[in-house]
Amino acid sequence: MQKKSLLLLTCTALLLTGCSGNSLSDTVGEASDPVAETNKTPAATATAAPTSTPGPKETSLALGKKGTAGDWKICAKKASVKTKINNGSYRQYKPGKGKSFVVISLSARNNSDKSEQFIPRLGYENKMISAVLINQDKKEYAPTQLIGYNKDLVTATVKSKTTKNGIITFEIPKKEAKKLKKIKLKIGTKMDYLVYDLK
Repeated sequence: MQKKSLLLLTCTALLLTGCSGNSLSDTVGEASDPVAETNKTPAATATAAPTSTPGPKETSLALGKKGTAGDWKICAKKASVKTKINNGSYRQYKPGKGKSFVVISLSARNNSDKSEQFIPRLGYENKMISAVLINQDKKEYAPTQLIGYNKDLVTATVKSKTTKNGIITFEIPKKEAKKLKKIKLKIGTKMDYLVYDLK
């Protein structure tokens, strides 16, 4: 009797499940399954194209040509090698032993709305003007400040919308100075600079 009751209950359960119109698997499939949701391929959405950061702007020039770097209009006019620079009748600047001066004559116009230092010692990397000589082995030489020399443009203050003429001086080994035509002057900001051939 117990076996028949058990069999009857099982048959009734199966019959009711079949009459409901939905299978057990359909009912489970309709429920929200977080695992299934995360495994679904997301619908394609429109994405903005990646924006690339612009690289540095380099302008190659010959001596005597004008170029713009940042807020400055610059013209490197002449390059020469010197063993001394006279400042009046009694004062001289001399390079260290085994070295020579490379002197670049140039003009610098400040196009900004305020007075600025040309080739300052400190400043914002993307705004301040810096200068280096680069030899054929890519070695760089920073300018030497001739303190008290009124033609030295390193740290010289230039008023807004005015031009100042003068020199920037580099102290480099004599053997490098002899290859002046193979040296380049790089002058400008980090992202916007001029490269002069000293030929």
